[in-house]
Amino acid sequence: MPTAEVAVVGGGLIGLFSAHELVERGYAVTVLEAGGGLGGGAARVNGGWVCPARSDPLPSWGVVRDGIRSLVSPGRGSFLLSARALPRVAGYLARFLASSGGQTFSRSWDDLDLLNRRTAGLVDELVAARVIDDLQDEGFLMLHPTSEEAEASRASLLSVSRRGLCPPPEPILERRALLRLEPGLGDAAQFGFVHRGDRWLDPSRLVDRLGSSLRSRGVRVLEDTPVLAVRQRGTRVELATRSGTVETGHAVIAAGAWSEHLLRPLGIHGYVTPGKGYSFTIHPEHPPTHVLRLGDTHVGVTPMGGRTRVLGMVELDGTPEGLPAGRIDVMKRKAAPYLTGVDWDASTDEQVGPRPMTPDGKPLIGCAPGADRVVVATGHNMLGLSLAAPTATLVADLVERGSAATVPAFDPMRFTRRRR
Repeated sequence: MPTAEVAVVGGGLIGLFSAHELVERGYAVTVLEAGGGLGGGAARVNGGWVCPARSDPLPSWGVVRDGIRSLVSPGRGSFLLSARALPRVAGYLARFLASSGGQTFSRSWDDLDLLNRRTAGLVDELVAARVIDDLQDEGFLMLHPTSEEAEASRASLLSVSRRGLCPPPEPILERRALLRLEPGLGDAAQFGFVHRGDRWLDPSRLVDRLGSSLRSRGVRVLEDTPVLAVRQRGTRVELATRSGTVETGHAVIAAGAWSEHLLRPLGIHGYVTPGKGYSFTIHPEHPPTHVLRLGDTHVGVTPMGGRTRVLGMVELDGTPEGLPAGRIDVMKRKAAPYLTGVDWDASTDEQVGPRPMTPDGKPLIGCAPGADRVVVATGHNMLGLSLAAPTATLVADLVERGSAATVPAFDPMRFTRRRR
């Protein structure tokens, strides 16, 4: 009996993890990547966090307020909206607003935990298989300028720990104790605490290892091959590319922030919208050994071997690429009071990564309507690395069993039906 064929559209984290799981189950896999190498979009330039405890959905009243403020003071805040782009993202924003209420937010968080509860175990399996070789778990160090802010932050994470995905945060430390943990902290780091349970790695290294593993196991990788359309014809699926049609038994659409143009012709209005995040590399005199969360700035710092990455922001300007002037400078101004021994003018690797955002903060995972051989796996917002492994197992289930394996919480048609 010939081996079943699956084509994965997209060589980002979701596509690569899905390809890995499909190979594990005995499928012959082809990965089609639009760019010149695996790991485009946000796959290589994110914070590297495997963080089920920090996987609450983005839509909330606080984020809505932040977005409105950014319209008044462009370039400020952590959730940025471009006034010029509002017509292009209006459909997304209307549904984002509808998803930001308390009950809807809580339901979305519960739904995300359906995946999150499987993350740690699946990641441990990848460590055992030596696909992941640099997972760090020294803890996240939450830093704050005042004891009141630190107490509020700790109380919030204490509530999160009751969901069962992480231990309670450790006691609050004052500055002298913080400096024993991290000698390079600046004056703004007066109070803080360690929170364990979430881990991190170098995402670019992970992409390279996944790519090497897949190729060594016979996966065909077609780079510089953007897919223009996907359609099922009987028991076969056709993928239109600039160089011709690729025919396969099943297809997985994991094209990240570029997925929407493939979904609409299939009848799916997913409202997958690029949310641009920014990062850069610094070279501190005292490199941190923990992930640092810098107060309420929404800026994070991740140690990655010999590099230290600073990351933050979500910007909706209607485009997946391009780094607007001044964005990195805003992040530097926010981070500078928390760190010493940093030449901020000597930063390198200034990058933008478009995250595939959905209006309710949950991914789209399921079969296309009337096309059980086309599986959608996109819209993971800022949680691609955390949700990639459990998503991959669900993708493989959908390939094996079709719509019978659908998890309603992630139904790709949920916005389409509401619209109708």
